[in-house]
Amino acid sequence: MRVQAALGAIALVGAASGAAVQAQQSGQPVAQAAFDAAAAWGEFETLLRGKYAYIERDDIDVDAQLARSKEVALKSENPAQFRKVIHQTALTFMDPHLIVGPFTDDDYAIVMTAADLDLAFIDGEARIVDVRRNSPAFEAGLRPGDTIALIDGSPASNAALLPFGDVLPEPTDAQLDYGLTLAGNGKRAGLRKLVVRKADASVHAIELASTRDWANSLRDRPTVDLRFIGQDDSVAVITPLNSLGKNETIAAFDAAMEEATGASAVVLDMRETPSGGNTEVARSIIGHFVSEAQPYQMHRVPVYEREFTVPRQFVEYVMPREPYYGGPVFVLHGRWTGSMGEGIVIGMDAASDAVTIGSDMGDLLGGLWNYDLEHSDARVDLGGEALFHVDGTPREDYIAQVEIMPASTARDGSDPAIARVLEHLKKTD
Repeated sequence: MRVQAALGAIALVGAASGAAVQAQQSGQPVAQAAFDAAAAWGEFETLLRGKYAYIERDDIDVDAQLARSKEVALKSENPAQFRKVIHQTALTFMDPHLIVGPFTDDDYAIVMTAADLDLAFIDGEARIVDVRRNSPAFEAGLRPGDTIALIDGSPASNAALLPFGDVLPEPTDAQLDYGLTLAGNGKRAGLRKLVVRKADASVHAIELASTRDWANSLRDRPTVDLRFIGQDDSVAVITPLNSLGKNETIAAFDAAMEEATGASAVVLDMRETPSGGNTEVARSIIGHFVSEAQPYQMHRVPVYEREFTVPRQFVEYVMPREPYYGGPVFVLHGRWTGSMGEGIVIGMDAASDAVTIGSDMGDLLGGLWNYDLEHSDARVDLGGEALFHVDGTPREDYIAQVEIMPASTARDGSDPAIARVLEHLKKTD
């Protein structure tokens, strides 16, 4: 019966194809299958509820949000309109790892990879919380504490709502901050126009390049930077330059560690890793700072418990790697520490004697899984594995041993995290 059904289906396809050819030859338009928004929504929601490790939230009402988004999505007349709605829905989760594509130039730039500003509403004003060093915003003189009055001609409070479209009419405070950061970093194409009030009350109209174009311009830089600071230039600062997804970083970091062998201290600067990476690179880096096998990160995979009622959880270990460094180690992190960068920070905290210094990180939730949706031609990235410090703390809730804010750029433009390292070393001399 299955064979007959298959042959029948082939016959129907053949007949339909023949009809289409005849229509084309006669100049008649070929009928297109109507877009099924209900089927597309069912596919998307089933994926989220089944595979997304962070679907169970206490900071947003997930059921209410999905119901609202479904109402909007069912009005979609074609896949492009539908993808826009589920893209906006993903943004309501405030998780840079939950991404719906393919993107258009009208979509907002991905934070924090293509972002140079961290923004939040403070005392009713849109404030700059931190600025990515050496970025367009940094070079334009924007600093923490500055107030954003207008974004592309709209008041900041209105601009913060735009990334969510019609799916989020009443955002929480956290969602509004996330929308503000998206709006302030602009869309994937075109300039950003900001009106900024500085600490001295002067007001400036500032035009900034697309963060996407700027982020793309960084792709050819070295994978790892090594410099020496402090008295007698004896403190080695090793910085992976958003290269944790490149396997060549392993050899480059090894070489940097060889040069740093005689340093009085090593600073592992993870503040320029917004795009994450892979665990091979992470384990190779942490391995230089352990003398025996050590646990560095815990994984929990909810999909198995949801489907089979059998939980799955495991701890990942890091092995020693030459050259070993046993001197003082500091790990720096901030808003542009993302995904695998966050994993290295919590791993160094768990596996070594390093001192961590920094602020809240990028909060890219979980280990990334990828799916293609048949009904809407959407591509969905989501955190399929929940990740934790080995002590059970969710990775996104980790707090530095030495907490500072901002962590990348101080109000005077200096580097607050490096300053804190030098202060610490001076006290221990």
